[in-house]
Amino acid sequence: MPIIKAKILNKTIDLNYEQKDKDKLVTLIENLNNRLKKFDHLNGIVSDSKVIILAALEIEDDLIEQNKIVSKDSINLNEVNKKLSLEIINLKDKIHMLESKLEEKNKIDSNIEKEIEVINNKIVNLSESMISSYEE
Repeated sequence: MPIIKAKILNKTIDLNYEQKDKDKLVTLIENLNNRLKKFDHLNGIVSDSKVIILAALEIEDDLIEQNKIVSKDSINLNEVNKKLSLEIINLKDKIHMLESKLEEKNKIDSNIEKEIEVINNKIVNLSESMISSYEE
């Protein structure tokens, strides 16, 4: 495994890592060092372990706040999902109702076409009958 030399709190430490995690590890070290810079004013006043504890507490506080945000977003997404599900159900009901109305209208149209066909046949028969009576 490759080793990276990381400088944290002015101390160099060797860290083993997998090659695929190198960029992530470098970013994490940079982020930690940036957090620790906030506590530079305590340098020489308190021990490094106390500075690390303060940074860890700050990280924990950030995590708690982010979890609250994620939880709120999750609740909001659940509400949106419920509303959308109800909307889908309502739209499906409307589609079913409209399909039923269309089917009924198609039946009526079919019956009208049949009646027109019957009337047309009667007219043709009457017309033929009239022609035949004039020819006689």
